[in-house]
Amino acid sequence: MQKQLSREAAIHLLETEHVGHLATCNSDHSPYITPLNYVYFQNNIYFHCAPQGRKLDYLRANPQVCFAVNRVDKIVFQPTACNCATRYHSVLAFGKARVVPDAQQKALVLNALTAKYAAGRNFEPVTAEAAAACCVVEISIDRLEGKCNVDPEEDGISTICQFTTQ
Repeated sequence: MQKQLSREAAIHLLETEHVGHLATCNSDHSPYITPLNYVYFQNNIYFHCAPQGRKLDYLRANPQVCFAVNRVDKIVFQPTACNCATRYHSVLAFGKARVVPDAQQKALVLNALTAKYAAGRNFEPVTAEAAAACCVVEISIDRLEGKCNVDPEEDGISTICQFTTQ
């Protein structure tokens, strides 16, 4: 059963998943999708990258982006192909990307990113001096959409999903 995610559930998915896909489009309308590690931090999505390359070229040409995160929960097999399904949760974040210029902000973001992937392990924090040499990109979210496909027996009252009202 397909349902819309609540904003809280969409943010939870952004906070807990590890890989997202950045969709960009340059001035020639050529699409480009990049899988990457990211962190949802201070209501924005952040990632770091090389200081030059196709991803930044596309962002400079057109800062409007879409960022996708998904989780496959299970595959449902049925003897009839039309009854097979995938149970999943997914989020699309639409917004504008910009390179973060401030070394202090970059250090905060890089430490949040490292903490996410360190999963409780200790690490030496990134300093502003070290962060100055890194490229960090911020996606300010204009619109957040999420949906899931869950087993029909789920009651729709859970905090994970809400029934679509359309």
